[in-house]
Amino acid sequence: MEIRAATNSLERALLLLDLVAREGQGLTNAEISRRMRMAPSTSSYILSRLEREGYVRRDKDTGRYQIGMRLVELAYGALRTIGHRPLVEPALHRLVAQTRLTALIAVWVRGRAVVVEKVESPESIKLDVDLGYPLHAHSSALGKVLLADRSSDELNQFLKECGLPRRTAKTITSKAGLLRELETVRLRKYASSNEEEFLGGRAVAAPILDGFGRVCAAVSGAGPTGHPIWKCPEDAVRCVKEAAREISRRWRG
Repeated sequence: MEIRAATNSLERALLLLDLVAREGQGLTNAEISRRMRMAPSTSSYILSRLEREGYVRRDKDTGRYQIGMRLVELAYGALRTIGHRPLVEPALHRLVAQTRLTALIAVWVRGRAVVVEKVESPESIKLDVDLGYPLHAHSSALGKVLLADRSSDELNQFLKECGLPRRTAKTITSKAGLLRELETVRLRKYASSNEEEFLGGRAVAAPILDGFGRVCAAVSGAGPTGHPIWKCPEDAVRCVKEAAREISRRWRG
């Protein structure tokens, strides 16, 4: 009896996670309990346990539940297990060798560009961004590439939920300024950030496309503003775009 109860609880939690994951705008406890045909008190209890462990997060303003970072961490592990790293590492190592910048790959997770792969620059100055680090979308090169691919509705939702917090004196903090920047990103097929996310940090990024031609991730070269390559930033852009094309080809198989 105890085993069956535990199994039922697990099945409910898994079904609940799947339901929340399919709803980009999140769901309230009332909506979840209605769709899963369970008492609101039962779904509330499951949600509270999942929230405590980081599997879901609750928006304090709307009361809606969305997928939490713990599931993202598990997804990263799964990607590596099925061979994600061998697909991207050759291109990242080549990018580092060509530019002496740190190479990063990020994916879109709930309004942030979350770093999922990293190859460190051989230079003495290291980039203090670890795997799983959530970069702000409006102020980082990786984030701008991913944000530029969002639909109008997704962009409006991003602005509503995340806003445009000032990271440095150079951060874009107006909607009009961001829209102009994203249009430039779409036209140039790359994004740049010059001390907009971190003081003393600069980066360029380009989109990685899946087999359907959709932006599934972004790759960047990042380093200090005093790095020699920024004397000719076009070289960095060219190398990053080459890395993006190579990874896209490998991704498509």
